[in-house]
Amino acid sequence: MAHEIRPAPVQPQANQTIPLTATEQITARHTCKNCQRQFEGKYCTYCGEKVYTDHDRTFSHFIQEGFHFITHFEGTFFTTLKYIFTRPGKLSEQYCYGIRKSLFKPLSLFLLLCILYLLFPVFEGLNMRLYYHVRHNFYGDYAMQKAIALAQEHRWTDQQLAEVFQERSAKVSKFLLLVLLPLTALFFWALTFRKRKFFFDQMVFATEINSVYLIWGYLVLPLLLFGAMGAYHLATGNKLVLEDGWITMGSIYSVFLLYTAIAAHRFYKLSWLKSVGLALLFFVAHYFILVIYKFFLFLITTSLL
Repeated sequence: MAHEIRPAPVQPQANQTIPLTATEQITARHTCKNCQRQFEGKYCTYCGEKVYTDHDRTFSHFIQEGFHFITHFEGTFFTTLKYIFTRPGKLSEQYCYGIRKSLFKPLSLFLLLCILYLLFPVFEGLNMRLYYHVRHNFYGDYAMQKAIALAQEHRWTDQQLAEVFQERSAKVSKFLLLVLLPLTALFFWALTFRKRKFFFDQMVFATEINSVYLIWGYLVLPLLLFGAMGAYHLATGNKLVLEDGWITMGSIYSVFLLYTAIAAHRFYKLSWLKSVGLALLFFVAHYFILVIYKFFLFLITTSLL
């Protein structure tokens, strides 16, 4: 009987990695390079580190990862914006329910909006110059005394003090804007306590509400006003002065309150009457939340001078 001749197995050379098939990746036992624990499958069951093969080191895979990130980012980002512009409260509802893969993380969205606002500041409501702090209705007298003391201590002129303050304030506000989230969440938690929602859920809703405040009040509305100013200038030859006054704040809060009422109706399952009442109370609360934010912004900024 003829014997079957089988080729001898090829022995791997030193430092050579043999690519694993999909089945081998699942059944083979690996030592995690990150935490040094034993596990089976494609991912470490302890820390989540992936088992990388030769394919993962190819240039084509590098391009695929970049393409996946861009398309995934665009998909989740624009889905989230679609909810914000068309279905108030839907983002919070879906995210708290557990549907998150198709959504941009609310906190990441808020941080991104903060960066955009601070890079392109038009209205100074969230990053005020020293001029507005010393004239504030609640703490203006204290701010004025503090500013005078700082100018005397460092022998600065008013202009020098204002410039140094503005430089420090821009850096502080990047992080201090996060204070708006727990303060807003605390307000909604107190008024909707009977709904028995986790404080995490309240934070998500507060993040959506404050994100809309930034999007509309400090990104979209300024663009609309600049467009109107440009059209007016082309039509008449005259210029309009863009100011952060009562008309502007009315435009911001009219849309903001409408959004809050609709979002509260969807997220908390409240009646329309209660939703409108909650939005009106939030109008007052949000004003004082911003006062607290601005006061802390002044205190921290001056402490760094």
